[in-house]
Amino acid sequence: MKKNQELREIIKRAQEHDIEALSAIYEHFFDRIYRYILIRVRSKETAEDIAGQTFLNMLERLAGFKWRGAGFKSWLFRIAHNLVVDWFREKKVTGFEAATFRTVGSAEDSALANQTVNEVLSALTSLNDNQRHVILLRLIGGLSCRETAQTLALSEANVRTLQHRALAIVRKELKVTTNA
Repeated sequence: MKKNQELREIIKRAQEHDIEALSAIYEHFFDRIYRYILIRVRSKETAEDIAGQTFLNMLERLAGFKWRGAGFKSWLFRIAHNLVVDWFREKKVTGFEAATFRTVGSAEDSALANQTVNEVLSALTSLNDNQRHVILLRLIGGLSCRETAQTLALSEANVRTLQHRALAIVRKELKVTTNA
């Protein structure tokens, strides 16, 4: 789904209960939705459950979807975002603790990858919730500034400011220097 018009046609077909169109939507968006959720909840099983629920909710609400604002991708990420927020509320989890992710390769490669991931996740704990949401939606979800603004009900200027400040904090935490 490279073009907006192609996505619009697929959404229209999906709204008419076209199984191939629904499958195309799932295949196109699932990985990004899943990664966004996984980074947030730190559990593969929970991320799979919430991602699945995201697409079930999408199916239930698809007939009422209207093209407004940033569009379908933003709408779908909003569903995922709200489910993650609900999960945190239900579990009464507030922290953004470091996690261990399994990687393919040698034990040394896996340990190095886990260390790097944990350093980045640790740096993300320095961000406030809005900054963290913006970074995850923009970098993990691949949403545009406009789509991120729509998803989080913020202005585009606010998203740009939050992203700029968040990246500055993460660079400082990770002791990354820039050649300016």
